[in-house]
Amino acid sequence: MESTKGTLRPNDKVAQLEKEVLALRKQIKLLQAENTSDTNRLENQVEAGKRDIIELTPFETIFDKSILGNKIIAPDLKIIRVNKALENMLGYNQEELIGTKITAFSHPDFIGHWKELQDHLWSKKIPAFQIEVCMIKKDGAIIWCRVTSILFQNQNEVLGYTIVEDINTRKTLEQELKKQYEKQETIMHLIAHDLKNPLYNIKLAAELLKDTLENSNNAVSERNKEAFEYINLIMATSDRTFEIVQDLLLIGEVESSATVAEEINLGDLIRHYLHTHHADATKKSIKIVFHSSDEPVFAHIEKEKFMRLLENLLSNAVKFSRAGEQVTITLKKENDKAVLQVHDNGIGIPEELQENIFDKFTKARRTGTSGETTTGLGLYIVKQIVQKYQGRVWVESKENKGTTFYVELV
Repeated sequence: MESTKGTLRPNDKVAQLEKEVLALRKQIKLLQAENTSDTNRLENQVEAGKRDIIELTPFETIFDKSILGNKIIAPDLKIIRVNKALENMLGYNQEELIGTKITAFSHPDFIGHWKELQDHLWSKKIPAFQIEVCMIKKDGAIIWCRVTSILFQNQNEVLGYTIVEDINTRKTLEQELKKQYEKQETIMHLIAHDLKNPLYNIKLAAELLKDTLENSNNAVSERNKEAFEYINLIMATSDRTFEIVQDLLLIGEVESSATVAEEINLGDLIRHYLHTHHADATKKSIKIVFHSSDEPVFAHIEKEKFMRLLENLLSNAVKFSRAGEQVTITLKKENDKAVLQVHDNGIGIPEELQENIFDKFTKARRTGTSGETTTGLGLYIVKQIVQKYQGRVWVESKENKGTTFYVELV
């Protein structure tokens, strides 16, 4: 009988093959499970890193090569991406900037500006917003920057593409110019103050001299007539110069003084003014009419400042009205605000001059209908007073058809 040791029978071979097949199937399942796990892990990593992946392919060159600082910020103001120019501007490297809120590099006085930008872009959905802020560099130096941020959609998130421009040189020049301006204003104010009393004395001396000549028992001679003409000239010149000095002093007061407001009844002030100030209108036979609602109209402003505001507007209306015409004052309340209108039917303001009429020593100044002159400061003072009390002033005018000035106060 032939030995079969070491030789597998057919049934045994089949059984062994089945075991090997089962083992291979287990290995395949394990590999499939590992592959699925790797795939899921990669997908999770991609999902978690979406905020760090910015699809800016069309803007890559602009972003990276720009000489202006470029950055991308998230709705919470965290920096997602920066270019080399911004790194150089602030002195920080990319690792120090990315992931940090931009407010961490802002001067404390300007944190509110960044929050305003955040609110306008992401809450109010304004597509672009611009601010000027001070940033603090790594070495502690302060730099002025103009920041322009534009919203754009990146996958499922709205981000801010932000351009940061170094405006330090411009701001330094502006501040120096402001100092020079303030110094000039101080000198002008001192000169005006020193001139006020001598001018008043000249005017008073001329009036006394005129009274003396008028009360003289001597017959009015030709020489006396000539003297009267000179005296009148002195008085008119003194009045004119005194008016300029008063305006200069008021400008200094309005621009430098703190705002002190009280709630006042504007209607009562206007009525009081019209009872005591109407000489110029009377000379030109101009009628001043006042219209007001039955309800009192109040505003927060100093009485003296409002009286000067009203005087300047009325003086302007009378000056450019023809003899015998009418000036109308209207006072009303609109949207919880006091609105004053001063309307005349005079010569009007040419359209090309209207944008300059509120400028200091404006080039738009003209001679009145009876030859009246102007300092070019009256309407500038009006605007300064109105803005000092958070109001606004504007004008509507047509040449040869009249002018209306509007003042809105809170």
